[in-house]
Amino acid sequence: MTLEARSETLAFTALHDKAREQLAVDGLKPRLFVAPATPEEAARALAQAHAERLATSVRGGGTRLGLGNPPRALDLVLSTEKLNRVIAYEPADLTITVGAGIAFAELQRVLGERNQFLPLDPAAAPGSTIGGIVAANASGPFRLRYGSARDLVIGTQVANPTGGLARAGGRVVKNVTGYDLNKLYVGSLGTLAAITELTFKVTPKPEAEATLVARFGDAAAAHAAAYRTLRSPLTPSALELMPDEGGARLVAHLAGFARPLARMLDDLTRFATEAGASAVDRVEAGEAERLWRQLRDGPAVPEGGARLKIAVPISQVVWAIGAVEAAAKANGLTATTYAGAGTGVLRASLGGGELLPAIRRLRAEAGEHLGSLVVEQCPLALKQQFDVFGDLPDNFEVMRRLKNQMDPGGILNPGRFLGRL
Repeated sequence: MTLEARSETLAFTALHDKAREQLAVDGLKPRLFVAPATPEEAARALAQAHAERLATSVRGGGTRLGLGNPPRALDLVLSTEKLNRVIAYEPADLTITVGAGIAFAELQRVLGERNQFLPLDPAAAPGSTIGGIVAANASGPFRLRYGSARDLVIGTQVANPTGGLARAGGRVVKNVTGYDLNKLYVGSLGTLAAITELTFKVTPKPEAEATLVARFGDAAAAHAAAYRTLRSPLTPSALELMPDEGGARLVAHLAGFARPLARMLDDLTRFATEAGASAVDRVEAGEAERLWRQLRDGPAVPEGGARLKIAVPISQVVWAIGAVEAAAKANGLTATTYAGAGTGVLRASLGGGELLPAIRRLRAEAGEHLGSLVVEQCPLALKQQFDVFGDLPDNFEVMRRLKNQMDPGGILNPGRFLGRL
C-alpha cells in the first residue's frame, strides 16, 4: 500500500564546515541536513530532494558509512534520529514495531524487560540504529540458528523519493501474500527508499546458555568437529572458527532449557575430543561476552588495511581460510580470518602489503568455489579502483530497472551499490 505525503516543503539546514566534515561519506561532504520527525516528513523531504535533484544519503547512527562504493555525489543527509520510538510491542505475539532510528541497544533493552530479545547480533557500535543494521543486512554468529535480518523482518514502512509512504508485511508473523517486498529493502544500503519503520519477530530469552571453546592443531580438524555437530540433532546458536597459537579454536554457543543444554555440552565435547581437540573448555559469562563481541566485530584491521567478507559453501570453509593465507603470503600481507563454520561466512583482515592483487586473486578464487567476496573496509584510494561488491550478476539489468523505477531521479546514495547503481 502506498500513501501520498502532504506536499508542504521542509526547511533543509545548511551545514557549517565542521558538520560537513562529520557527515562526509568517503570524502564527499554534504551541504544540507534534515531530520524528519515523522515518516510523512521523511517522504516530503525525499520528494523535495527529488524535485531539486539533491543527492541524498539516509543516515542512522553513522556507524556503517564505510560500506559500499564511493558515492558519485552527496548534497543532503536525511537523518532518522527522530524516528526512534517503539510504535507497537506485543510480547504475547512475539512482535515489535519500531522507528528505524531507534538505537539497537535500546531496542534490546526494551525487549529484555519482557525477557525477550531480537536474535540479530551484528557488530553494533554505540549509536548503531536498527534501520542502519537492516539497510546493511548486518548479521553476526547467531545467524547460524536464527537467520539474518531477512528472516526476522516481517513488516516495513519506507519513504519514497516520489513523496509516498509504502508498507509491506505487517505485525503478525504469517502475513505475506504475493511478493515479499520486505526483503527488497534489507541490504539495499538506502538506495531504493528510506526505511522509516520496521516490524520484527522476536524470541524469548533462553533459560540457560553456554560457550564452549575447543582447541585444535589446525582448522581442518576444528571444522570436522563443527561439521559433525551440524549433521547431528544438536542446535547450536553459533559455531565459529578463529586462529589459535599454532592452530585453531572452535567456539560454540549453545542455548535452551537447562537439562537439554547439559546434554548438548556433553555431546559437543565428545565430538570435539574425537576430532582431535587438545582441550575443550566451558567459558564463563564475562569472558564469553568478550569473546563473542570479538567475533562479531571481526578481526582488527591494520592501518591502511582491508576487511573482506567472503561467503562460500560450508564445505569450502577450510579451503577459504587457506586461500586467504596463501594470497596474503604471495603479496607480503598479514592476514587474520574468522569463519562461520556453519554459515560459510568468513571475515578476513589484510594489511602490510599489496592489497589490490590479493583482493583480485581471492575474488576470482571464491567465484570458482561458488562463493563471493565483498570488501567491507579499505582505503578510499583503493576503493576507487574496483567495485567493492564484485562482478555484476546475471540479473543486474533487473536491478537497474528496479532502481530506476523506485528512484527515478537517482538521488538515493548514487553510485554506492553493486554496479555503482
